[in-house]
Amino acid sequence: MTITPEAPSRDTATRVSQRNKVRTVARSAARTLATLVGSVIAILAVWTVFLRVVNVSPFVAKSPTDVWNYLVSDADAATHRAEIASNLARTLTDASYGFVLGLLLAAGVSLLFYFSSTTEAMFIPSVTALHAIPMVTIAPILVLIFGRGLVGTAVIGAAIVVVPALLTMLQGIRSTPRTDADMVIAFGGSTLSSFWKVALPHAIPTWFTAARVAVTTSVVGALLAEWLATGEGLGGQMLRDANEFEFARLWSSVVVLTITCIVIYQIVSVVEAAVTSRMSAPR
Repeated sequence: MTITPEAPSRDTATRVSQRNKVRTVARSAARTLATLVGSVIAILAVWTVFLRVVNVSPFVAKSPTDVWNYLVSDADAATHRAEIASNLARTLTDASYGFVLGLLLAAGVSLLFYFSSTTEAMFIPSVTALHAIPMVTIAPILVLIFGRGLVGTAVIGAAIVVVPALLTMLQGIRSTPRTDADMVIAFGGSTLSSFWKVALPHAIPTWFTAARVAVTTSVVGALLAEWLATGEGLGGQMLRDANEFEFARLWSSVVVLTITCIVIYQIVSVVEAAVTSRMSAPR
């Protein structure tokens, strides 16, 4: 007599699936931490070698040791850290406006292009051409139109973020296997249900790629807005530091901002792993 093993219950399968998802997120977090440490080490190595090769005056070019002393070892290090942290908070706040607005615009336009290929054919060449225009020439016009406050800062940041994010998001949606989308429609689904069930799960990884790229570009937009419009945050402070020969504070600000961007980038990667583990494309 042959005994057939009992199939695992649905609850057991659910628990196994949840454990696998937790392991995936944990591995992603560990990989993110290792990447962060490696990035910092690589930056320090390139920084040190660069200063030795170019042989710039120590008055202008500060070494990692100089930055460490400015932020940690000097008697006024606590004051220096507090000042940079305050300006960094303002810059990150400005960057968040451009980040959110730019991604929302990119997502909305990519959906419009997905559901209307005619609209995409009409406008995508113009959108791509606009990205070739230097933002330094457009930013003063945006400041005149939207002002130097919150709206102007958000628009400048979004203007830098939106086109790369749009093209990346659109590529993700367009990568959907056509046979899968046609199958949903063949079984009575609508174009909208085909998007939710097939196109969006396939696009999620690419959309997170757009978000990771937008993290750094939104910071660039915030700095540009602070240089040209508000004069606040790290952008305004670094501009004043260059004019006042405060190179230690300038280099320290750049280092802190760079490390912060790397950390945020890796945080987005961890969020991506958590989301994609729950929302994967159908096979």
